[in-house]
Amino acid sequence: MIQKILTLDGSSKFLEVLGDSPRNRILDFLLGEINYDFTLKEIANKSNVGYATIKRTWHYFIGAELVKKTRKVGKAVFYTYNTESREGKALRKFYLEIIFNEVEKEIPQKITA
Repeated sequence: MIQKILTLDGSSKFLEVLGDSPRNRILDFLLGEINYDFTLKEIANKSNVGYATIKRTWHYFIGAELVKKTRKVGKAVFYTYNTESREGKALRKFYLEIIFNEVEKEIPQKITA
């Protein structure tokens, strides 16, 4: 059973706009946790994507320079969202625009008389 990623106010606006796919879930999670690093297993658990799917698709994130290795502890390799790459910056800007635009839609417009 697939679980939706929930924010404090319900489902992710990013996923509502772009669609709920494994890659989008991974991106949504990484973009929302930009200052932290995680193992692939943690990313799988926190983004509600199967570990096998992470392993199968991770090379796309590496190839597009959307993630980078931060450290290695034993056999565990930690990754973080790459805010320094051109692609990373552009996608982060797009992500924030989606979030802000969707939130603005939910703010009730004040009627001035």
